[in-house]
Amino acid sequence: MPNATPRGRPVDRRKDEAILRAVRRVLQRDGPSAVTMERIAHEAAVSKATLYRRYPSRQALLEALVNRDAERVFRALLQPTAGPGGVRTQLEAFVVDLAGLLCGPDHRRYLQALGDLPRAGVDLQGTWRRGPAQAHGRLAAFLASAHANGHLHCDDPAAAAELLLGMAVGLDLVRSLYRVPQQRYRLAARRTHAEYVVDLFLRCYAPENRATDP
Repeated sequence: MPNATPRGRPVDRRKDEAILRAVRRVLQRDGPSAVTMERIAHEAAVSKATLYRRYPSRQALLEALVNRDAERVFRALLQPTAGPGGVRTQLEAFVVDLAGLLCGPDHRRYLQALGDLPRAGVDLQGTWRRGPAQAHGRLAAFLASAHANGHLHCDDPAAAAELLLGMAVGLDLVRSLYRVPQQRYRLAARRTHAEYVVDLFLRCYAPENRATDP
């Protein structure tokens, strides 16, 4: 049996951070076409061998970046919930962070970079799983927990999560793709939008709605 203990030096997470910062920096400064393995290795001050050991392709780099962004969006949903008021606060924070990601220029550049990848061998399903599907699953799990604790009446959390995501995103993703200026990119506008969306959502799934079901 092979030895399960990794040999050699321990993984240096600082290099991963440097690599992902370099990808974001190149995307922001020079656009999607500038994201090449050679350029990222240079920007991150790592060897190409080190880069390829961690991220074997340009697609893997981009997927790692979107996964990092997704972690920031999910952070509010991973905290312990303190009653119905906590559910509202966490959902509003989630919508604020989600709108910040989707309305910003980084997300548009990421989609453009993904579109630039050669079609042969590109696993778009993997990108889907790390981004939109993961967002839907995490949100559905949060709503299921809120339902189980009596904070919401949400007996189909997957459907409810899809509804809330649609309300949160609205036309912003389409605006981003068409490069229409995003007013909701500003924090104050995102908070106003989040309060409005979450208030409507909670009216639909209030705990007292249990009594009105046939």
